[in-house]
Amino acid sequence: MTIKRLASECDEGPCPTVWGIAESENVLVQGFKVDDEEALATMRLPDNETVVRVPMSLLLRVAREHFA
Repeated sequence: MTIKRLASECDEGPCPTVWGIAESENVLVQGFKVDDEEALATMRLPDNETVVRVPMSLLLRVAREHFA
């Protein structure tokens, strides 16, 4: 899988980032791990999925700059 950094909350180091996947309209989202048991239980995630928390401003930036 070939990925490209689309937008990030910081210039260096690990922080919330949205990655584009070459030849795909899907993205990968790097964010803060959700470990709130009540929230996770409410979502009823299957074993092959996970949830991360990212700033809305980052998602809006990706939409404006890459999908407008």
